[in-house]
Amino acid sequence: MTKLASPSSATRERILGAAFTLFGRYGFRRASMEDIASEAGMSRAALYLQFRNKEDIFRELARGLHEEAIAGAEAALGGDEAIAARLRAAVEAKTLRMIETIQASPHGSELMDEKNRLCGDLATDSERRFQKALVRAFKRADEAGEIDLGAAGFTADHAADLFASAIQGLKGTDVTIDRYRRRLDSLVKLFVRGLEE
Repeated sequence: MTKLASPSSATRERILGAAFTLFGRYGFRRASMEDIASEAGMSRAALYLQFRNKEDIFRELARGLHEEAIAGAEAALGGDEAIAARLRAAVEAKTLRMIETIQASPHGSELMDEKNRLCGDLATDSERRFQKALVRAFKRADEAGEIDLGAAGFTADHAADLFASAIQGLKGTDVTIDRYRRRLDSLVKLFVRGLEE
């Protein structure tokens, strides 16, 4: 039997959807609680029963996006494909939606600034989970003989840390999704090849 969302949960989802639209359209600073209430089809009083302010709404949106991204990355890293395919799929799951969201908005840089200001702890937790999933994936690939961490002079922890740091450099204000994917593909091939020897 399918579990139905509670009225409060459905209301919160409607608010979050409205806020996502408005933050993309107007940016964080220009979007007001009144705008969000109107977009969600409710009164401001009803909105304030769910969220104290737009900072809370923004954090809840960011929490959901981080959770979706890291769950997708963990699932990809735990899959049955070769390590290179799992790494590529995990990074795409972790990063592409955020890149697309930022690029789709004329207020992308403002949204990134607000994300860093309001949600740094969420990003830190997400990175910690991603690193742990990478460690498990590298250990598993080593045990399966796909890579040879010892011969390459790496531990799984070191490989995970280096790989996570390397993917940070793939982003940039000028990067398109296609260019990002090409860079990612090259990085993964290079990284895995270095661990095979």
